Amino acid sequence: MNEVVKILVIEKSYIIREGLKALLSQMGLAFRMDEADCIKDSFQKLLEKYEPQVVIANQLQLSEKWHGNRNSTAFTGLIIIGIVHSIPDENQTSHFDFTLNVMNSKSALTNDFQDIFVKIGLVSEENDSETISEREADVLRLVALGLTNNEIAERLFISVHTVMTHRKNITRKLGIKTVSGLTVYAILNKLVESGELKGGRKE
Repeated sequence: MNEVVKILVIEKSYIIREGLKALLSQMGLAFRMDEADCIKDSFQKLLEKYEPQVVIANQLQLSEKWHGNRNSTAFTGLIIIGIVHSIPDENQTSHFDFTLNVMNSKSALTNDFQDIFVKIGLVSEENDSETISEREADVLRLVALGLTNNEIAERLFISVHTVMTHRKNITRKLGIKTVSGLTVYAILNKLVESGELKGGRKE
């Protein structure tokens, strides 16, 4: 993509801000990132100052009243992504266009960013059929072996929410929605041996 995307980040954590920069850079996205403190300036003033296309904001650092101003011209065409640190509460995040869970893995966050930017038309959708990450392959293998989401989370030392995100991305990439279909894919691509499935159990 040739267009430079103007992104405003409202997040006090240096580590999270730098992590966002690194992820976006590794995706090959051309962007300009500004950083601001919503405690010092009102959200609307920040939008008028930086004129971003995308805002990535910690939900705890925005005034609860800001979403009442979304009809303002400062919000026209603006995409607001909420940063969350746990499974999103719909009551707290319904005013965001999208959410990013910073507790997710690098690959999950990269996929989330890609999905968001495709949906809002900032990047072109690539044909990534049959291309899954190493972690997604790990999850797919365990799905094929009949493990539940909880069991997969325990085996890979990740959260159940992250497992669900990986499964969503696997389904999207491969276009396969059933466990039986994913199992066949895993066998054909040598992620599991058919003999391993005898002791497996279905979810």
